[in-house]
Amino acid sequence: MSLSPKLIRQFLIWLVIGLTVYGIMTVVFSDFDAIKASVAKVGWLGWTTILALSTFNILVRFGRWQLYLNTLGHPVPAGPSLQYFLAGFAFTSTPAKAGEALRSLYLKKHDVSYPESLGALFVERLTDLIAVILFALAAAYPFEEYRWLVFLAGALTLSMLPLVHSQFLRHQLARLADKIGNSKIKTGITHIIDLITSSAALLKSGPLYGGMALSLIAALAVCMIMYVVLMLLGAEISISLAIGIYATGILVGALSFLPGGIGSAELVMIGLLMLAGVDKTTATAATLVCRIAAMWYSIAIGIVAVLRLEFFQKVQENG
Repeated sequence: MSLSPKLIRQFLIWLVIGLTVYGIMTVVFSDFDAIKASVAKVGWLGWTTILALSTFNILVRFGRWQLYLNTLGHPVPAGPSLQYFLAGFAFTSTPAKAGEALRSLYLKKHDVSYPESLGALFVERLTDLIAVILFALAAAYPFEEYRWLVFLAGALTLSMLPLVHSQFLRHQLARLADKIGNSKIKTGITHIIDLITSSAALLKSGPLYGGMALSLIAALAVCMIMYVVLMLLGAEISISLAIGIYATGILVGALSFLPGGIGSAELVMIGLLMLAGVDKTTATAATLVCRIAAMWYSIAIGIVAVLRLEFFQKVQENG
């Protein structure tokens, strides 16, 4: 499989936008030298610890992804499946992380249909969001003005469950498809029905509870990065509040539908940390370190996976 020039161009555009936003934030929120000095306090042992937490988060999420594929009747071998899974992270910086659907293109050669893989991706996002909302509650109570956002996000997210399981919704979509003469639109609606059916299979009994448990473990690991970084920078803050602040930032980033939540997530994290008594420079440095360790680290891994899939394997095949 070869990535289209359009997809590569979009990736580069959003990557540049993301890096530009980070440069602007560094200038606006604090001076570069102060942030650099704060980041230096993290040290090699600190970076090893937080990257280990980030790696653990990725591996747990991959275990959940394999659970979903197996439930859908597609036991894809762990080796190639891991490469496809990681490759999707290269496109985390696309709006709403839509580019992560790249793994669907690779899974097609293993007879995993697009509705099935996209359904698994939807459920993955849904359980991630539920986990983040639960941890965001830890920050919602100290900051009363943010409670409504967490509760609203929770209500909207949980409302997706009955919709996915609704036979009435699928029946109405099927009737709509029958009435439409345009074959492309009809096919599109049929794919939506298949996607909902695949999602429903993953949101009941074993797959639901197993996937949700793994989502909570993965979310806790990545949220713990904020607490570890703040401790390394000498900030005094409770572990529950640090976890809650990071989760709230990720939640806002997800709801903003901005590429990777870049900008919105960071602003919320920095703002909440300052409200919690952390000075501006430390709050900015901690947020940047957390996002580098969680998001940009996974993007780097994804880029390596894409290069391996797109180029190295072709060289081996031609050689």
